[in-house]
Amino acid sequence: MFKTVVKSELSGILRDKMNIFFVFFPVIIGVIGYYVIPIIEESVAPTNPVAKIVAMFMIIMTGYIFGAVTAFTLLDDRDDNVLMSLKITPVSVRFYVVLKMIITYVFGLFATILLIYATRFLPDSTFGSIFLISLVAALQGPFLALMVNSFARNKVEGFVIMKTSGLILLLPVLVFFVFTWKEVFLIFSPSFWPARMIQMEMLPIYNDQLTFTFLVYFFAGIVYNIFASWLLFKLFAKKANI
Repeated sequence: MFKTVVKSELSGILRDKMNIFFVFFPVIIGVIGYYVIPIIEESVAPTNPVAKIVAMFMIIMTGYIFGAVTAFTLLDDRDDNVLMSLKITPVSVRFYVVLKMIITYVFGLFATILLIYATRFLPDSTFGSIFLISLVAALQGPFLALMVNSFARNKVEGFVIMKTSGLILLLPVLVFFVFTWKEVFLIFSPSFWPARMIQMEMLPIYNDQLTFTFLVYFFAGIVYNIFASWLLFKLFAKKANI
């Protein structure tokens, strides 16, 4: 079943040029980041966090991009009545959708790890820290895929929702400026948790001013993102009648 879904995903991606672009977008991000971030760091004052903010966006965006790919392939499945066809097979439609989310997450996880190492965005971090950050950041993929399909009826609406959801990525900018209990106003953004973990690795000097430790942010991020994705899955299942 896993191989079948993977083949279906790949064929769905290859059918659409936009999906092909999204798949290679993390590579583009990595190349741009590798050359641009050092230039930004040399152009601003040492205390200016703009280079670190851009690097944080690129790390989080990697899983987000794979979520966009899955969002549109799932919309294709709905338009082509693939989900309806599965209802007369032994394979559960919900299992099929969950498996697509798992594949999205795995791709996003490995891509995020590779991006961090290839660009050296976190040169002083251990593999353990990078792995934990990637585990949380990759959850942006399933979250986006489910959010788009929970509210969009077609690809046009899906693209609009995806672009609007990009505003979620703007909120974590504040983690570089908020180090006290005021961060409670940011915790509702799924990308806040990996952003805070990235900030802690980039600017460890401020860690003593934070409410929680690195591991607490990690576990809270895992729980919150999975819970938010579960709610969206329930909404999608009800809308798609699966």
